[in-house]
Amino acid sequence: MAQPAYLRVAEAIRLAIEAGEENYQPGAGLPSSSDIAEAHGVSQETALKALRALAREGWITIVPRGRMFVRARPRERIVVRDRTVYRDEIGYFFDLNAKDWRPVGKPERTLAVPPDHIADLLGTPRGEDVVARNRAMGPPGSSQALQLATSYISMALATEIPALRAENPGPGGIYDRIEEAFDQSIEWHEVISSRLPDETEQERLDIPPTVPVMIVTRESRVERNGSVLVAEVNETRMSAEQFAVSYTVRRDDSAVRPGGGAST
Repeated sequence: MAQPAYLRVAEAIRLAIEAGEENYQPGAGLPSSSDIAEAHGVSQETALKALRALAREGWITIVPRGRMFVRARPRERIVVRDRTVYRDEIGYFFDLNAKDWRPVGKPERTLAVPPDHIADLLGTPRGEDVVARNRAMGPPGSSQALQLATSYISMALATEIPALRAENPGPGGIYDRIEEAFDQSIEWHEVISSRLPDETEQERLDIPPTVPVMIVTRESRVERNGSVLVAEVNETRMSAEQFAVSYTVRRDDSAVRPGGGAST
C-alpha cells in the first residue's frame, strides 16, 4: 500500500530537520505551507496536514497567524535518577547529575487541593487543602526550568511542625525539620510514571502538549506510634524526551546462578 502523501512530506521535513538543512535549523521559521506544497508536488491541504502531524510529534511549533518554527530538540538524554540519596552542605538531594542546579524563579508556598492520589498517600481527605511548596529547577544561570517539583504536606503536620509551612524552613530544608521532629531518619519510596503535560508544565518546561512528562512521586516516610507516617509527598516533573532513569538491578536471594553459589 502506498504511503499517504502527507506522511511522505512529513518524513521528508523530519529528515531535513535532523540533517540540519538550511531553513530547517532549530528556531528557524519554516517555509510557508504553499511553498512546501510546491516543493513536494502536493496540495496545500496535504502540506498543512503534514505540518500538523509534525507539530503533534514535537518537531515544529505552530504559533498564532500560522507561523511555524523548527523546535529545538534535545540531542542527548540526561540521567536524572540513580536511586540514591546524597547530602552536601545545603542538605539532601536525589540526583548527582543535578547537584549544582538551583531554583529558577522564586519558590512558592500555597494552600492547594492535591491530586487524589497524593491525598491518599498523605492520608488526608480528598478535596481538602494541604500545604504545597513549588520549585522550578535548572542549571546555574539558566532562566529555563528543566524540572518542576511540588512538595505536599498535610495541614495537621504543618501545624505540628510550623517550619514546614514557613517561607524559609531553615538549614537543610523541610527534610531536616522532619527528621529533627521525629528524631529518626526519613525513608524514601519512589514511583516513576508519565502522562501528557498540563498547560503550566508546557509553559514552564517549554515543551509541546504531545511530549510526555516523566513524574517521580516520592514519599517521605517516618514511623509514628508503631505505624508508617507519610510526612511529605514530592512530585517532580520533567520532559520525558530529555530525561531517563538509571539504577542498578539487584539480585533477589532466589536469583542464584545455576550450578554455582549466589553471585556477588
